Parts: sequence; C-alpha cells; structure tokens
Amino acid sequence: MKTPLLDFLPIFSTPTLRLPRATGPALVMGSAPNFRLPEGHGVDWALVTVNASQLLAETFGLRLPDIAVIRRGILVGASEQDFYKRDLLKGRQAKHLIVPVWPDVEDKLKAGCRTFNYGFDTLQALTKWQLANIVWRLSGKYHVSRSWHRKISTGAFAIMLTRFAGFAPVVVSGFSLSQAGHGYDTRNAFRYHADEDADLLRLVVSRGEPIYAEDRDFAAETGLPLWQGQMP
Repeated sequence: MKTPLLDFLPIFSTPTLRLPRATGPALVMGSAPNFRLPEGHGVDWALVTVNASQLLAETFGLRLPDIAVIRRGILVGASEQDFYKRDLLKGRQAKHLIVPVWPDVEDKLKAGCRTFNYGFDTLQALTKWQLANIVWRLSGKYHVSRSWHRKISTGAFAIMLTRFAGFAPVVVSGFSLSQAGHGYDTRNAFRYHADEDADLLRLVVSRGEPIYAEDRDFAAETGLPLWQGQMP
C-alpha cells in the first residue's frame, strides 16, 4: 500500500521566506470592487497585494507593497489576459515579489519582469510543494492539484502566506466569492476558485488564526471574523 502524500508533509522542510520584515499587522489587498481601508489602518501596517491589486492601493496612497504575490503567467505567460496585466503593472515595483507555483529557475521570472519594467528588492519563487506545506501548516488541508478548478486562488494563497510569514493580525479587503470584476477596470472577471477558497478559509477560521475580513459580505461567505479594529 502506498503511503499518502499527506503523511510526508510534516517532514518536508518548512519554506523559508526571504522577507526583511514579518511582524505586526498586515493588510492583504485583493482586486474585488469592494476594497476599503480597514479601521485603524496606519503606516505601521504591512501591505500585501495580489496580482494587479496594487493599482487599487495607489488610489489610497499606498504605493509600494511590502509583498506582491503575482501569478507566474502575468510575468511570463502569452495569453491576452497576461499581456493585459503586464501592461497594467508596467513600471511599478514591490519590496518583495513572491511567485507561486513555479517549477523553473527564478532567473526566468526576473527576465520576465524586465520586459515590463517591474521592479523589486527581492524575488522568491515557491514550488507547489512549498505552497502545499504553507497551506497545510495554516489549515491542515493537503493541497496539490494540477486541475485549475481544484486550486485555490492566488489571493487565498496570499492570505495564507501573510499569516505563515508571521504577520498578525491579518486583515483582508478587496476579496469576494460572489462579486465578479475588478476594482481597477470594468472587465467581468469570473471567480474561478470560490468553492476551494471558501473551504480553505473556513478551515483556517476553525483553527483560530488571527485573520479577519474587512467586508461584511466576505466575512459571511467565508466565516472569517469581521474586522472591527480589534488589535491585540
């Protein structure tokens, strides 16, 4: 009988994130149209953006993400959507760029960033096994899949990553499992990973992680506690 892969996760080495800072409160900013700054937000909060959500951050004067989590297709893909997102992000930068899930060398990602002048202090690519390890440690859920409809979204992983790095509390805004589209354009983007994201976040809630939803609707959709400024 084969040993389930889940049994091997505890012995996999814990991913080491090359982050200059991983303490204090953090805002994880998605691209949904419902983005607002959370109550009590200040200059001491870290900012984590997802894909092109840093365009929304700029409208609130938040110009340099501490962490930008960007899917690999945006950096090196050839689809219409990839080219569109590269054009949106042209000339921008982040302190630390993290790319899940990447099976190749980081140099290829760096070369992709140069094609649209996206800057960063450091870049780190994570393998699917490192992603699985992070998600498992936060939720107890084994998550490795090649099927797009069974994967969590980049945004949901950014939430896991932020808490795994050590930030607390983690407050998420600009996320929705029901609203299509983005806050920075009028394209009617479908939420492909709603069920997987909801299942994952409910598991995280049950484990008592200090992760909160700024939006009442997203709190209801995921079970995340509503953020009301409850700093420790």
